[in-house]
Amino acid sequence: MARYTVHVKGEGPDALARAQFVRDGFSWAALAFGPFWLFAKGAWISALLLIALLMGMAMLLGSIGIAVMFPLVSQLVYFLVALESGAIRAWELELKGHRFAGVISGDDRDVMERRFFEEALGEAAAPAPVSLPYPSENAPRATSGLPIIGLFPNPSRPRGNRP
Repeated sequence: MARYTVHVKGEGPDALARAQFVRDGFSWAALAFGPFWLFAKGAWISALLLIALLMGMAMLLGSIGIAVMFPLVSQLVYFLVALESGAIRAWELELKGHRFAGVISGDDRDVMERRFFEEALGEAAAPAPVSLPYPSENAPRATSGLPIIGLFPNPSRPRGNRP
């Protein structure tokens, strides 16, 4: 089950239309690409801080004489970034003026977004209209006169002739 935090800049329905949904959880892309992933997500400050941290660690490990450990240490730092990827993006959005608007969770992102917008705008969920493949007055009827529901056999067709 996925969990998203919602961040909004401004007030009203127009601000909700531009809401940012940030997935909360581990990011494999952040683990693989580190600062490039941060740049791609628009987290420029975090990416520059990460690059400065990596450069400082490289210089420190080189001065101690264990520069060969840098790939391992950098992967550990990337792992921490991957664990906190949602929090990093939320922090960057807060710096840009967005405010935290809520948390949504579920299996399908589209359904979660719809539920969030309905709750935020105070609208009740309207049931989707049901469309029949045929007009309801011409619905096939069983020998009892009741409409046929589901995958029952067609009463006008003999039992032995199946398509």
